[in-house]
Amino acid sequence: MVSIEKSTIATRVSRELRRRIVAGEYPVGMKLQQEQIASELGVSRSPVREALHQLEAEGLILLVSQKGATVAPVHASEVSELFELRLLIEPYLLTLAIPAMTDADFDAAEGIIAEMDNVELAYWGVANWRFHATLYRPAARPTIMKTLEKIHETFDRYIRLQIALTDGRWKAHADHRRILDACREGQAEVAAALLRQHISTAGSELALEASQRQTDSAIMDT
Repeated sequence: MVSIEKSTIATRVSRELRRRIVAGEYPVGMKLQQEQIASELGVSRSPVREALHQLEAEGLILLVSQKGATVAPVHASEVSELFELRLLIEPYLLTLAIPAMTDADFDAAEGIIAEMDNVELAYWGVANWRFHATLYRPAARPTIMKTLEKIHETFDRYIRLQIALTDGRWKAHADHRRILDACREGQAEVAAALLRQHISTAGSELALEASQRQTDSAIMDT
């Protein structure tokens, strides 16, 4: 049985490795050496191994017997599925949430939009989730929210990639503003439609980029 202390250390290690992957400090295909990571973070190899298994379950790394761990590629099919889930869940939550929204919710969302003007790219995904979560939380569906948060954590690096490759920061900013304005006006159908378009566009752009990268990788491997 893994001790609580070791499990806690592994959680901290997985959080730091996830941050490095999302930020692009560990690029796709990079080999992750357990000994080096353990030395850098001042821990033993045991919590590093546990952290790597956690990141494998999240789809961020690949673990191959006798070969170790590498940062997983971005697959177009996975991107498409994750955004399909968003399209199913998020407009539903927003529609439920709007009648229960208060001025405090609007102000909080407004503050996050302002914050995202200058947020570092490495933390864009985190801020993006906070904005969306602020809009959905009044729906009072905590179990669905936990599932959705996991989905957002999984495609955090994909969102960062999409923002970096398409200069999507300003488009996302404009989308967020329009969605929030529709929420303020109590226009649930309009807000849900804007949200669907927001998610669909981001998903399509990223899936296209991921597909191109897979094609380029396949050409290089031949």
